[in-house]
Amino acid sequence: MDTLITYLPFYRVHEVVDYFMVNARLLGVRRRLVYVDNVFKDRQLELLRRIIPEEVEVRYGNWRDRNLTFMRIVRDAREEGLDALVVDSDNLLEPELASADGELVSRYGYYTVLDHETKGRSLFLERSVKLGEVKVNGKSIEVYGYRIPGLWKGVFFIGPKQAVRLSRGLLESINMGVLSKIEDSLRGIEPGIRLYVSDETTLGILLYYSGIKLMPWVTLSHHMHHGSTTVSDMRTLKLLVATAHSQLGRGLVSRGMRGRVLWYYSRYKIAQLANFLLSYALK
Repeated sequence: MDTLITYLPFYRVHEVVDYFMVNARLLGVRRRLVYVDNVFKDRQLELLRRIIPEEVEVRYGNWRDRNLTFMRIVRDAREEGLDALVVDSDNLLEPELASADGELVSRYGYYTVLDHETKGRSLFLERSVKLGEVKVNGKSIEVYGYRIPGLWKGVFFIGPKQAVRLSRGLLESINMGVLSKIEDSLRGIEPGIRLYVSDETTLGILLYYSGIKLMPWVTLSHHMHHGSTTVSDMRTLKLLVATAHSQLGRGLVSRGMRGRVLWYYSRYKIAQLANFLLSYALK
């Protein structure tokens, strides 16, 4: 691993100092990259230069959602031949990861990281198989494999994603044509709706259509929840989520993608209509 990457919206840039720099020192990486979204004024660049340490390379844009930001990261990493780890900006990695990385990549090619604080560990395990263990300083770290394709919940889902190992082998296997179709389909969705598509989903689609159906994962992170988003109306949220996914599915199908994505589109179109009717009936 030679590069550590994170991505975040402008309003959370303080997490670069709070967490990202800690992770960079822990892993001892040569290169540190930060992608900052929602940047559209020169004044913002002045603030970024004041906040972010000089040794960090900053790339910015106004992608307006984490999916397009992550697709840009994958594209850049592939074109530049990086051997990288992408870590969520509000996570602190455990020291064992620095020692385990080499063996994890050697044995499994790539992996993702789950946090200890998650309430959904049992759900991840239900869709996973145990692949083995790696030992670091006498400690055994269990490695599981998450099944990317699902039936109803998470038709495409990468699994745990507090960090994603973009090894050179993984990047070389990426279907860049599919990546472009995902990007174009996302741009066709109104940004206010687009943010309801999780990047776990778009990464799952990209990997599935790149021939990867199982994603190895380990639990080696602590999630420092930022608490900037809350849910007050679950019924409306479900409608918005279903709408966003169905629009993404429609965009992918219209761009010639076939196979499982047809079910993805159909499943969320059904959910969109069902949630709309339910919302109307309960008014």
